[in-house]
Amino acid sequence: MMYFEEDKIKRIHLSNPSINTPLSKRLIKNNSIDLRNNSYTIDHGNGYDEIKPIDPNKLIKAHIKR
Repeated sequence: MMYFEEDKIKRIHLSNPSINTPLSKRLIKNNSIDLRNNSYTIDHGNGYDEIKPIDPNKLIKAHIKR
């Protein structure tokens, strides 16, 4: 019984290797564009919207705590 439980845990980690990494750290690592107060929306009129950044050079950065 323990063998199957261990196998299930391994499969979860293989399918999502960043399961223990917070979203904020993943966004910083990927150099993601910060869309907070930096975006506008284009309505295509067919049910789809497109979100574009105003300044694509504004990236999410880590907050340094002292």
